[in-house]
Amino acid sequence: MIFTEFLKEKREALGISQNKFAKMINITQSYFNSIERGEVKNPPSEEVLLRIADCLNLNPEEKEQMLYLAAIERTPKIIMDKIEKLKNEVKSNIKKTAKEATQISDNAIPLFERISAGLGAFTDNDIEDYIMLPGLNNTNQNLFAVNVVGDSMEPTIKDGSIIICKKTLDIKSGEIGAFFIDEQAFVKRLKITKNYVALVSDNPNYSPIYIGPGENFNVVGKVIKVLSDI
Repeated sequence: MIFTEFLKEKREALGISQNKFAKMINITQSYFNSIERGEVKNPPSEEVLLRIADCLNLNPEEKEQMLYLAAIERTPKIIMDKIEKLKNEVKSNIKKTAKEATQISDNAIPLFERISAGLGAFTDNDIEDYIMLPGLNNTNQNLFAVNVVGDSMEPTIKDGSIIICKKTLDIKSGEIGAFFIDEQAFVKRLKITKNYVALVSDNPNYSPIYIGPGENFNVVGKVIKVLSDI
């Protein structure tokens, strides 16, 4: 709705003629007719607009709307065109941002605080951050990342690296995974033989951890990517 339509609609709703209303706001009828037809060369002043609002018995919201419509009417076309262009750009940016946010929420990989690659430590159940990696889609929420502390898996996994793990129980002998033994977490290479199951370090300075028959051993996930420089 434009200002002239707003003015006419409100005036007619009160059953007031153009002549009477012009007298009520203390301007000539011809000038008011020009205002209502949108043909006025000199837009009504702020004082006249406030008198119009009072005589139309506008509530605060309607008054604000009328002043806004009048301000638009007084604004040169070249400026209005620029404003419209900016509004369209803002709408486009909002849509783009919303789309990117959806993609981030779908592909974001939760990063947990730490997991030991040495003697074992408790993992932090709280998510520290989220990371995005090209080519890795986490829409099924089956990936997680962990900060690695310790040098037991060097040179394959350096101290301070971030590992990307896939939640799975299917880890073959020789593959690196994240494991729990009695609530302690480890990043090790799984070794399965006819005689034993062990978690082995790539660093020869660390001894294997043998899994006994009565131990509470769980596979957390398989390491699919190591980020050493992040």
